[in-house]
Amino acid sequence: MGPFSIKSVLLVDDDASATFINKVFISNLPLDVEVYSAVDGKDALDLLDEMSVSSMGKNSFIPCLLILDINMPVMDGWEFLDAYTDRYSKEIKKNITIVVTTMSEDERDIIRASNNPMIKEYVQKPLSDEKLLEIVEKHFTEKQH
Repeated sequence: MGPFSIKSVLLVDDDASATFINKVFISNLPLDVEVYSAVDGKDALDLLDEMSVSSMGKNSFIPCLLILDINMPVMDGWEFLDAYTDRYSKEIKKNITIVVTTMSEDERDIIRASNNPMIKEYVQKPLSDEKLLEIVEKHFTEKQH
């Protein structure tokens, strides 16, 4: 296991217990990351706006990994992705890996996720520490030159 290039994670989920468990899993991984959370898509957009403004052009506060639930009140995961696509520059988006998590077994969600180029993984809930580590290893292992 080489060094990882992940610095921060944003958990977007209306289920407080899922967010808590995911934070525990992340804290158990061999990572030094900041973990942020949002309760729905709107909250996540507000947080991203705040982070991108406060970092003044540096991507230090933009989350490297965004774990997004699909079914949430106020603004669900799909609505978040639509707004995210329109709102942020390619520069910001290329630095964020989006993983969708859901309890949904609706095939339309799976197809929709696989057709969205911003979604790098589609994972059934609940996440596990093994699955989180697999995601981090796949997307954030620094290439050895």
